[in-house]
Amino acid sequence: MKKIILLLIVLSNTISAQIKPAEFETAMQLLQGNNQEKALSNLEMLEKKFPTDAQVIFLRGFYQFRDGNQNGAMMSFSNAIKTNPKYAFAYGSRAQLFAQKGMLDKAILDLTEAINIEPKNIDYLTARSGFLYQTNQFAAGLNDMKTKIKLNPNDIMGYFDAAVFSKSIDINSNADDFFTQAYANKGIPKYVTDVLYGKYLLKYGRFDEAKIKYDAALQTNEKDFGDEDFHDAAIVFYKTKNYDKAILFFNKAITMVPNNVDYRNNLASTYVDLKNWQKVKETAQDALNVDANSAMANMYMAIGLKYTGNESLALEYENKAKQLDAEQNK
Repeated sequence: MKKIILLLIVLSNTISAQIKPAEFETAMQLLQGNNQEKALSNLEMLEKKFPTDAQVIFLRGFYQFRDGNQNGAMMSFSNAIKTNPKYAFAYGSRAQLFAQKGMLDKAILDLTEAINIEPKNIDYLTARSGFLYQTNQFAAGLNDMKTKIKLNPNDIMGYFDAAVFSKSIDINSNADDFFTQAYANKGIPKYVTDVLYGKYLLKYGRFDEAKIKYDAALQTNEKDFGDEDFHDAAIVFYKTKNYDKAILFFNKAITMVPNNVDYRNNLASTYVDLKNWQKVKETAQDALNVDANSAMANMYMAIGLKYTGNESLALEYENKAKQLDAEQNK
């Protein structure tokens, strides 16, 4: 009887043994690092120590995902969920795999399970809203963003996304109210709201209003602008025919991310409007140096060559541009 009792104690301890948060965090850091041999060794040690722990099963799935084995990762995440149906992280991770496979409905279902378990997890709400947007479920997405605003009223993206969802439901909705709420929140710097409001106004073709917002933000905090911010500002100035500023901010965006061919192509478009054909040609060449197979860059080079007297070479670039466009838009 004593031996049986001792055996039961051992089994009980084995079943209840659970990986500690610090061990899990260390394993995740190793799996995301460069020493995969050490990461795998650590994982195998944890699997021996905690063979039935859902988090350890999840870690195997993460390793498989990093190794390019999506099917194996999917199976491991599913096994982690079977082991612990309340493991939100596994649902959230499996949702990303479903999304990568184009199975957005299943991704939404998994994220819904994760949110039911952790209703205050903003990452899950944000991810689900993105998939809801892609599947045209705008009312549900708007509800997610309203919840996000309540949970974290200092995150400007909640207001931006809510406004976009609102417009997607009804183009005549007064979605600008969400930015009024953002301006009223002292936890969000005004220039941040100006930039995101400008981006929103740009999206809906309200260029003159967007220009006012970008002008205000640039005057107060240009130093905090990223390449996308400069690029969007440049588009607004281009659309309002303020070409000097458009060129200035396209170049700022290019300086920050030199290998972005779209930034260079849009700069070339500005020079087309100005009929500065030499600059069109130079900018197109810079774009081609980044991506020789950019259909737009080839077309801008054709335009630049045509108007600087080299029509035969221009025709070659034009034909290449048309061929690339046909291939890339099949």
